[in-house]
Formats: sequence, structure tokens, C-alpha cells
Amino acid sequence: MNKRKLELYEDLFQKMGPGVNKVTIEQIASAFKCSERHARTLLKQMSDSGWLTWLPARGRGQKGELNCHSEPIDACYEQVDLAIEEKKYELAHQLISFNGRDIAAGLKQYLGRTSSQNEKTIYAPFHRKIGQLHPHHSMERTERHLIHEVFQTLVTFEGSGLQGDLAHSWDSDNSHTKWTFHLRSSATFHDQSMVTAADVVESLRAMTQSTYWRRLYDHIDQIEALSLYCVVITLTTADPNLPLLLSRAEASILPRHTVYLPETSYLPIGSGPFMVDISSERVLRLVRNNQYSGQCALVEKIEIWIHKEWEQDKKCAENFFFLDGEEDSYKVSTNNIGYFFVQLNHRELQTDSIKHSLLRLFQGEEEACFELPFPVSFSYENNNDNREFANKLISLDSVGKKKSTVRQVTYGQAAPNQDLAIGGIRLEGDRATSLFAFFKLYPYWNKSLTWEQHDYLVQTLQSIRSSASATQQEAMLDQLIAFLYDNNVLAIFKSENLTLTVPSRVRNVAINSIGWCDFAKLWVKPV
Repeated sequence: MNKRKLELYEDLFQKMGPGVNKVTIEQIASAFKCSERHARTLLKQMSDSGWLTWLPARGRGQKGELNCHSEPIDACYEQVDLAIEEKKYELAHQLISFNGRDIAAGLKQYLGRTSSQNEKTIYAPFHRKIGQLHPHHSMERTERHLIHEVFQTLVTFEGSGLQGDLAHSWDSDNSHTKWTFHLRSSATFHDQSMVTAADVVESLRAMTQSTYWRRLYDHIDQIEALSLYCVVITLTTADPNLPLLLSRAEASILPRHTVYLPETSYLPIGSGPFMVDISSERVLRLVRNNQYSGQCALVEKIEIWIHKEWEQDKKCAENFFFLDGEEDSYKVSTNNIGYFFVQLNHRELQTDSIKHSLLRLFQGEEEACFELPFPVSFSYENNNDNREFANKLISLDSVGKKKSTVRQVTYGQAAPNQDLAIGGIRLEGDRATSLFAFFKLYPYWNKSLTWEQHDYLVQTLQSIRSSASATQQEAMLDQLIAFLYDNNVLAIFKSENLTLTVPSRVRNVAINSIGWCDFAKLWVKPV
């Protein structure tokens, strides 16, 4: 496998053309720009690869018979196939770029051709390296989706209700402070070890001790293994909706010996429908887990190919899949994956005038011409939408010319001491639990609220947690959002929507709340 050899073959092909040609070794050496001796070596190597056949004639200057069988791009794809088979992904990228070809475009063409011939693997493009798939440390949308594909939670949220996942049954006492979960005895991790109550206890205890997640799970007092396949969770306050919390990505169950491993030695071992086969800077490959305790995936592999230049590609932003680019496609849309907000933390900014001016700015209804009273420090989350909103704010003269401080942050990692913050609320699972999680996990409410406002926030969240009615919970959360809006602290200005453009042969695509789709349900219709 050699990029230079491909380039030489293409030079020869362009000069001689396909099919049979009568040509001298001198002409071939001229096309290769090398000696006749080296030209013979190259012809032998290309013949061994099946690209051409060369029948030399006896005598110097005599014309032999050259037959170029393969188009150069087909020869390239054969070499890329071999590189991938040997897990040499860096080499695959190099081969795709032979003779100055654009890697991003060439890689898409290769994957489109490969996937159109393969019903067992689905390919998707992505623009950055996939982060560590550890349930307690992953914040980004894509990583949290992949955690659900690789790991299992005790229960899972499907549509409008809960279903068993690792737990086949669960119940609570009358006070909703003691919950019992009964595990499937058939569940196994990808390393073939059994999933037991000890793994559940260690995974959930570590989550509740996490600097970030413990605010959301601060009412969990004890997690104990009652037997090999039975776990009891005791709470300090009533929570009729604890199973909904435990359906979130961070509550995924790991083998207990991997929970505290450092990043350098951690491997994502779950019990979900897919196992991680390859995790590199170029490719994340998931393979079907045939021992999955639920319904097995319909495809054998999901491959996410990574190339930075795809970042601005509209289709990549839509998480589309690679199939034959000429075939029909269909669209799947949702307007229910989250919201964008602006948070006014500095008391001098908490006015009707500034709030409404910012909303008009972010919603594109007003030119950037209003004044902020002082150079602000503000943060924004690291995705394209929030970068666009931040740029609108930076374009204000009162921000751009007053030495304001701007900081980009990862989702969920709020920066301290920010006058303004631009961010998102993700609807993962049910809406009430997602909004509740947003309010519980933000660590700086006491700095942006008066003590009366903060007391109202705390009391409202306690009432929401203890309510058994989803309708009542949502009503209280909407009242809380309205309260913060009226007090010029928090304003939601846009819903987060998503449309996927999907090749017609990829079936069962339904957008989930994280902005992807359940990989285990996908299948490819034969040509």
C-alpha cells in the first residue's frame, strides 16, 4: 500500500488510457519519470495488485502490450479497503488524498461507494475526535448518545414512558424514599463478565460522588446490594420519579473495576447493544453485541468517520449517513431537543430593556446597535449555534470596543463570575426531568439571584422533586422559567430543532432527544 504508487499508476493511466495499448518500456519509464529498470519493478508491483497486465516484447525499442484494468480511483479504493482491514486508518486517509485530492470530499465518495455495497455497516461523518465514553465524564451531545448505545441504565425512557433495561422490575415504598430494582440475571458486559448488583452499586455511588453530578442526585443517601441481582436505593427526601433520573446517560452501569480507571487505561465496556471495537482519532467503530439482553441491533457495525474539514458541512451538522449519494432521500425532523437561553447574572444587566434588546439581537429582529452599560464578561457553549449568538453579541460596539471578556465553555461546565452566559438546555428523555436537571446542575444561582429569589428557586425545586404528577411538574417548571424571565435573570429565546436528511435505504430513523437516532433500530434495505 503506497500513495506514491497510486500516483504513478494514475499518471500512466492518463497517458496510456484503459484497455490494451502497444507501448515501449521507454514510454512507460517516461510516464513514470524513472529509469527503465525501476519502471519494470513498478509494472511488476502493479501487476501483482491486479491493476494492469504487462507483456513485454523482446528487443530494445519493441512495443509490448500494456492493459490497464483498473480505474485509478478503484485501485485507490482497493488499497484503502486493505488499510482499513489492517486498521491503518491514517494510511487510509493518506491514500484517499493521492495526487492532491481533497481528503474530505474523497473520503465521502469512498464511504458512499462502500456503504452502497454493504448492508451490514452504516457509516456516519463527524468533524471532531470522539471524547472518552465514560458516563460520569462525558458532557457533549454525541458522546452521551454513544454512551446509551454502549451502556445500559437500570431503566430507559421510551417515547412517553419508562421501560426496563438492566432492571426488569422496580418498586418503591409508600413514601417514595426506598426504591428496589431487580436486575436481569442474563445481562453480561462486553468482556463476558456478568452484570451484578455490585456493579450497579459502584457505578451509581461514583456518580453521586462526582463533583458535577452530585447536585442532581443529592437526595440519594444509600445504595446497597440486597442480593446478587437486587439493588436498594434509599433517599433523604421523597422522589416518585427517581427511575426517570436513572434513565439518563450518567446513570449508565459500568463493570465496577473500570469505574475509577484513569483516562489513559480506561476502555468503554458496557452491556448495551453495541461494543466499541475501534476508538481512534479517525474512526469510531461500534460492533453489534450479540449477547445483548434486549433486542439485538439490526446492523452489524456502525462506523463514525472523523475529519475536521467536515465541521462546516451542512450534512455533517445534520448527522447524515453515508450511502449512495445519487439515491432518493427523506427527512426526519423534530423541534423537541432543547432550548437556547441567555442568562443575565450581573444585577445591573437585569433590566427589561437589556433583556429585550438581547432577545431581539439573538432572534435576528434588531440591528446590533444598543448599548451595554459596561464591558461585560460573558461565556458561550461550544457549538455552532451558540458561537453564532456570541458573535452577534461581540458585534455590539459596547462589547467589541470596551474590552469585554469572552470565554467558550463545554456544555454543562458553566464559567464562574460571568456577567452574561449564552447556553442551551437539552431535553434528554422527558421534558420535566431535563429542565429539573438544568436548574439543579447550574452551580452559581446564588450569585445571580437575590436571597429571596434563590429561596424561591430552592423551594420550587423541592416541590417539583416530590410531585408524582408529570403535568404538575412541568407546570411548576414553566412557572419557575417565567419567574426568572420576569425578574430578568434567564430568558429562553429559541427552540433547538433538527432535521436529518437520510438516504432512502436507511430505515427506522427516528430522532431521539439527544439529537441522534437509536443505532440499534437502523437497517439498510437491499438494492
